[in-house]
Amino acid sequence: MRFFIVPFLLIFLSCGVEQNSENAKSSISLLSEAILKSPDNIDLLQQRKVLFLKNDNLEAALIDQEQIVSLDSSNHVSWYELADIQYKIAKKNKPNYYRFALSSLMKEMPNQEAHIPSLLLRGKLQYLYRNHQESLKDLNNTIKENPYDSEAYFYKGLNYKELGDIEKAISQFQTTVEQNPFHAMAYEQLAFIYASLGDTPLAEMFFDNALSVDSSNIKTWYNKGKYLQDLERYNEAEKCYYAILKRDNFNEFANYNLGYIHFLRQDYEMAANYFSDAIYTNSAYADAYYSRGLCFKALKNIPQARVDFQTALRLDETFEEAQIELQKLP
Repeated sequence: MRFFIVPFLLIFLSCGVEQNSENAKSSISLLSEAILKSPDNIDLLQQRKVLFLKNDNLEAALIDQEQIVSLDSSNHVSWYELADIQYKIAKKNKPNYYRFALSSLMKEMPNQEAHIPSLLLRGKLQYLYRNHQESLKDLNNTIKENPYDSEAYFYKGLNYKELGDIEKAISQFQTTVEQNPFHAMAYEQLAFIYASLGDTPLAEMFFDNALSVDSSNIKTWYNKGKYLQDLERYNEAEKCYYAILKRDNFNEFANYNLGYIHFLRQDYEMAANYFSDAIYTNSAYADAYYSRGLCFKALKNIPQARVDFQTALRLDETFEEAQIELQKLP
């Protein structure tokens, strides 16, 4: 009987998700028809924008929010909601929208100063544009109103780190995790700082804390692995890269570094396999072609080594090492 229960539940849940999606599309269609008849109805635009956001259609939500702002330009909350959507779009590889978001938060300034979400978002954006003092001012004002806001402490830590005040940066990141013990990025920042200070036990502890919060974070696995690799603790670094490959089979950087470690062990065939996997993911990875060429050279496969060095040079004409190795070949 158990063998029939799980598939049934999966089908049932799948149907439920599809039904919800269809319902959302139907609701959007109905709202769109109503908006055509009443284009200045802010309530209708708000309802459709919310549905677009639920469907992760940020561009469509942005259009509706721009229309809302044009109809009620004195509403500071509307400007914040516009900036928030622009910020989310910027995080999806459209960084020019950060500038739009900051510009939106400069509207209706007197009211924005009393709106905590606006202050926090503006503090984040000012940090991104390296306006550290302006960022700290906004973040401090955020904390005055909400002394438990972990994000405000986190971005204060980033500002102090950029300003070179490591002691204050550590204090802010520690406060971040006190307010939110699940703030993986704050643990990782503490790991970076202690790594730079040469405090290996604390650096490792904070990397592990970050991974205990989010073991799916490939970047954290890579950062820990690279840190251990730089300490020449290759066996431990290797475990981090394998953890990445469990989550992303063809991660180019994990494969490349595993190739590097096996090359150091003079396991050239295995190293070449890892470099090949990196190339499979990124066919323009000049370093991977060069490194695989070194493997083929060590394996006495001169024709293939020549092809790889030539490919590395084709991809990067300034690759001096590839040029030197190519000239050394018989």
